Amino acid sequence: MPGPKPKYPVELTTEEEEMLRRLVRSHKTPQVKAKRARILLAAFDHPEWSNQQIAQEASTVDRVVRHWRRRWSETRSIEDLPRSGRPRISPP
Repeated sequence: MPGPKPKYPVELTTEEEEMLRRLVRSHKTPQVKAKRARILLAAFDHPEWSNQQIAQEASTVDRVVRHWRRRWSETRSIEDLPRSGRPRISPP
């Protein structure tokens, strides 16, 4: 399934790669983070793959793959961004 060359190539240091692989293997990792890590690792392991191929491998859509490739290149993080609005207030 060839497609256009991805705009944001995923480059990982050895430490980042180990951290993402640990997240994917861990049973206590939230599934949202594990999916993000799988997307980034697939992009790193197979730089010739299109976003559509990575999405098929990670059981998601190419829009999500594009989003996390761009987010990784900008922030080097798979964490959620802070939400807008008033923060929660803990009960007294």
